[in-house]
Amino acid sequence: MSSGRPGGPEAFEVTSRDGTAIRGVRRPGPGEPLVLVHGVAMDRRIWYESGFLEALGVDAHVITVDLRGRGESEKVGSAEGHGIDRYVEDLRAVFDRFGARRYGVFGTYFGGRIALAAAGTDPRVARAFSFCAHGEEVEIPEGAVEEEARAVEGPDGHRYLRDHFTRKGAPPWMVEACGRVDRDELGAATRGLLYGSDRRTERGHPDQELVLITAEGDADLAPFHAGEKRLGARLWLVGSPTRVRAAGRLAEVGRRLARKEAGS
Repeated sequence: MSSGRPGGPEAFEVTSRDGTAIRGVRRPGPGEPLVLVHGVAMDRRIWYESGFLEALGVDAHVITVDLRGRGESEKVGSAEGHGIDRYVEDLRAVFDRFGARRYGVFGTYFGGRIALAAAGTDPRVARAFSFCAHGEEVEIPEGAVEEEARAVEGPDGHRYLRDHFTRKGAPPWMVEACGRVDRDELGAATRGLLYGSDRRTERGHPDQELVLITAEGDADLAPFHAGEKRLGARLWLVGSPTRVRAAGRLAEVGRRLARKEAGS
């Protein structure tokens, strides 16, 4: 893949620790690479469709990754294969591929949880930004997970997801992304939440920058405030009544991040 100019976007493939092929696109630029990690029912196209990449600026050094089983990355087909430690290993393979000493990681929803988990275990993560996901311990009821998995992998799984997110006020790009995800793989990824996603994340080293981002109207701000204290994270609030609706402000968050990088 090429933009038609030197230093333009380049497709890549890496092999994760368990042999899974992880694919994405790197857009070279000056400075520290920022790895973008999407949520469960998404793929890397959301960074373009939401306006987030444009908001970062054309010169930003970014690496967009398709999570295993999503987009162009290889399917794994099992819940164990979608455990959070496997996702972190996928990011490590990406870090190894490009060989930078420091990386930033920005994740949305479950991708934010992955970003925080990577920050806690890989010293190359200098900055982690978690959009609408915190790093505290959570309870994940097995019955509810199984019910959701069966709904999304069923013949009406795409409609189920689109209807759900439409009712919740999600932006069009988020609703449309649901229809691109393989239903069987999404069912496996949903069951994969039972493999380590309940654990709280930790700060990897004292010099890390950790940023938690959520909606001003989030009905459960307590774990985000807990992360401010326990992890020494900063909290950015987005002008939105809920976490799902906050997705409509993702480009705004990208502009804030760009201003931060510019030192303004």
